[in-house]
Amino acid sequence: MPADATFCPSCGRRTDAPPMTAREVPIDVQHAEPRYFGLGTPVFVLSAAAALLVLGIVLVATGYLVVGVIAIVLAVCLLPGFFAGARRWPDTSVAQLGVSTADRVRGEAGVAVESISAWSRAGRDVARLRKEQFTLRRERDAKIRELGVSFYSDDGHADELKAAAKALDERMAANERELQRSVAGARRQTRKGRATVVPTEVIKPEPKTEIVSTPEPPAEDEPLTRDEPQAEAEPKPKPAAKKRQARSR
Repeated sequence: MPADATFCPSCGRRTDAPPMTAREVPIDVQHAEPRYFGLGTPVFVLSAAAALLVLGIVLVATGYLVVGVIAIVLAVCLLPGFFAGARRWPDTSVAQLGVSTADRVRGEAGVAVESISAWSRAGRDVARLRKEQFTLRRERDAKIRELGVSFYSDDGHADELKAAAKALDERMAANERELQRSVAGARRQTRKGRATVVPTEVIKPEPKTEIVSTPEPPAEDEPLTRDEPQAEAEPKPKPAAKKRQARSR
């Protein structure tokens, strides 16, 4: 502060006032609250839309067609306001359910549009390729007939006609591969779009149960009875050195 200042330019206190302790310093606490500018609460908007929809259906059923249609149109027009408010203030369960439902419907609609577009392109490609295959098959059949006539007449054009028929077969095979790729691409794009809207499934691992094996008590040695003879011990084989000595002797 300047040396000749009488008041503090920050807090407004006099410079000759006694200093304030930490407990005497005022603290302003402000709580942020939502302000609805031009939008009603999501619950209120949804309730109004439901009431207008029911009223419109009742009026249409009782014969007031024009007024009932107007009420139904107003109910439909309130839905964007409900979704806008629900996205801005997703505090209630109704707002959260509405937002999740709207996102799911929008995702499903986008996937449906992409699937229809992909399969329509694949359908056009399949129709074009099938038409080309029909033309190539007719040309190949004509070449084969000419090949038969040339083979029996031995006019020297058999090899040329055979090469032309083989080239037509290769073009038909390439046409069939392109057709399969077009169909597979449409299926792959459809599965990819479907995977973006499928909710993630959390699979919890099964708890592992530890099997504790209890050791069996050792069997007690039973005494041998007189009736049960003891097993005779097997004779041990003699070492090979003794056999060799016996043979040398």
